[in-house]
Amino acid sequence: MEKLFFADLWQNVLAENGLKTFDDIFHQDNKVEINRNNRRNVSIVHLKTESGERKFFLKRFRHSHFKDAIFVFMNTGKIQSQAAYEWGNIKRLEENNIKAPPRICFGEQFRLGLERRSFIITEEIKDQCLTDFIAQNWDALPQSEKEKIITAIGKEIKKIHDARFSLPDLYVWHIFIGKENNNGSSNYRFTFIDLNRMKRNFWNPGEKIENIGRLHHSMSAKYFDESMRNLLIKSYASEMNDNEIKNLIAKVEKYSKKFSARRRLKQY
Repeated sequence: MEKLFFADLWQNVLAENGLKTFDDIFHQDNKVEINRNNRRNVSIVHLKTESGERKFFLKRFRHSHFKDAIFVFMNTGKIQSQAAYEWGNIKRLEENNIKAPPRICFGEQFRLGLERRSFIITEEIKDQCLTDFIAQNWDALPQSEKEKIITAIGKEIKKIHDARFSLPDLYVWHIFIGKENNNGSSNYRFTFIDLNRMKRNFWNPGEKIENIGRLHHSMSAKYFDESMRNLLIKSYASEMNDNEIKNLIAKVEKYSKKFSARRRLKQY
């Protein structure tokens, strides 16, 4: 069984670029691979549109493990492909006013009830990857602006958890940052990527610690001291009392230290 699903009028755009079938998209030549592992890879794709050439990302899944199918079923109660699940994750974040990559198309192939291959296409995020923003601007920013950014990130993570979503891949390099003006005031906005492992309707408080702990791990000491990391947690826990915040900081630091012992920090 084979299925294609398009957002808005993107079916026509892809067709005009010669991409009409599952195989057209999955095997297309006009792509540059930027990331790969045994079961998925990500490529950059440029497509012609009425407004000119635009940049997209094609994530392809293949040889999905049985545990991936179980994971999706546990989160949805349905048999879905990896691509369909990530598509649904993005949609649910959007419904909760949490920014995620713009959806364009997904496709899936099933054989004997099991996923064989799937893909999802999203459009380039116009904002800047947070790691690039930090590397280029952090040292020159006033302390008040740094604190404003970290505080806003903490509150955004709380918003995600309040919507009962868990982001196991919550790292600095999976966040994009932009600025928007509302009623004369300037605020930061954040977009979250790499959402195929996102959990829905989660209830385990320990997962909140893990999410924040992984972000804590990814906050390089080159840019973030202990007080700045603590500010992230305090902003997240702004509705807690002092003792609860203190306990949360201790738990996050403990998990971050444990995680850092087995995972090398990505440099930026």
